[in-house]
Amino acid sequence: MLTLFLCFSLETQAKNPTNETELDEAEITRRLHAMENRVVKPRYDPVVMSYLKTYLVRGREGTEQMLGRRFIYFPLFEDVLFQNDLPEELKALSIVESALHNRAISRVGAMGLWQFMAPTARSLGLQVDANIDERRDTRRSTEAAATYLKSLYKQFSDWELAIAAYNSGSGRVIRALKRGRGSNYWAIRGDLPRETANYVPAFIAASYLLENFEKHGLTPKFPAEELLLTTSILVHQDLSFDQVQKLTGVSLETIDFLNPAYNRKSIPASTRGYYLTLPSKVMEKVRVYLEANRPDGASKPELITSINAPKVRELPATIMVEERHEVSAGETLAELASIYGCTTDKIMEWNKLETAEVAPGQFLKIFRPKGRELKFRIERMEAFSLIPMLQLDPIQPTEPEITTMAKDAAAHESFQYYVTTRPESIFEITDRFPGTTLQDILKINDLSSNRIIRAGTRLKIRKL
Repeated sequence: MLTLFLCFSLETQAKNPTNETELDEAEITRRLHAMENRVVKPRYDPVVMSYLKTYLVRGREGTEQMLGRRFIYFPLFEDVLFQNDLPEELKALSIVESALHNRAISRVGAMGLWQFMAPTARSLGLQVDANIDERRDTRRSTEAAATYLKSLYKQFSDWELAIAAYNSGSGRVIRALKRGRGSNYWAIRGDLPRETANYVPAFIAASYLLENFEKHGLTPKFPAEELLLTTSILVHQDLSFDQVQKLTGVSLETIDFLNPAYNRKSIPASTRGYYLTLPSKVMEKVRVYLEANRPDGASKPELITSINAPKVRELPATIMVEERHEVSAGETLAELASIYGCTTDKIMEWNKLETAEVAPGQFLKIFRPKGRELKFRIERMEAFSLIPMLQLDPIQPTEPEITTMAKDAAAHESFQYYVTTRPESIFEITDRFPGTTLQDILKINDLSSNRIIRAGTRLKIRKL
């Protein structure tokens, strides 16, 4: 809710009362127009500038803290959005809604990172009662937000209208469209409630901030390391925060911060299961403990339940292995994230990097799930371009057999070209073209299977 943004603004101004300096609006406008965003078309607007002044001038300290919190939440947001085939840029919506405070609550009762009202949350399958409020469960509320956003986009076929409806509800957007002033957000903006009329500009400002905060001298304030490298498991047994604290040594404050959905500081038994999130370094202790005390073989009566709970299901990446990677010339964090199966933000948080810039010879700490071995040696490969297909004049052979040149032309026509848009392995590329084989792609392009193909590389693929 934008009300939360106002509170964020007042709070940060009180903590950091700076004299407002003039922003270079011409340069900001240029950057806005240069941004590529699949959700909105960034544009200059007085409301956009108002939000940017709060982020970049009046509330700099709060902004730096918020940018640090993104390392806790954005990797999960990105994963859920990807799994739902939604634009990654939608993660900026959480900044508009809650400034990444997991216990945020609005004046009308919307709650959590994605600011759901209780009826909406229940309609999306979230539990909201005296014991548990899954609007504050990071994983389940994010999954619910993805479901809701997908349904809104299906309804409006326009992301700006969809996120406006996320704020005000579909009904208000539909009524504004029926007034006939236009079919897009900017045309009907004057017919929307004031908060919704400011909502897309707020989203544009948040998106600008994520892409350009370094240019304005902002430095993210990193949270404690134990809040950054975390793991979640699905628990079906009774488990109190006190028990978790005694078992792991993690403070009750940290357990509570990572698990804000449990109003009574305890996870109840259930067949559905509830997520428990903890620092990854202690999760194995919890997993072993719960496994040893399952109802079908319990040795500690205090954890026995009457429910025939299934085995605790461990989410991917429960046990992490640390790798030490030396950066090669031209290597980027995006490429490393693709190789190791993580995100750029995660690599930045693990290494306390303030920017995504890395230098050759720099060593990086990278974590990967135990058992997930790299299938190929990491090597650099320069982008190359194949010789384009010859433009041949029609040939009328005098002999019945086809001439050599005609055969070459036919051979060219039996191939297609694929240009990589991100670093990919040969294995991934082979999967994109059913029927083709790994050996065929390697032979045609003179490649070895243990290489990563850089973004922008043009590959020759046989047509089937």
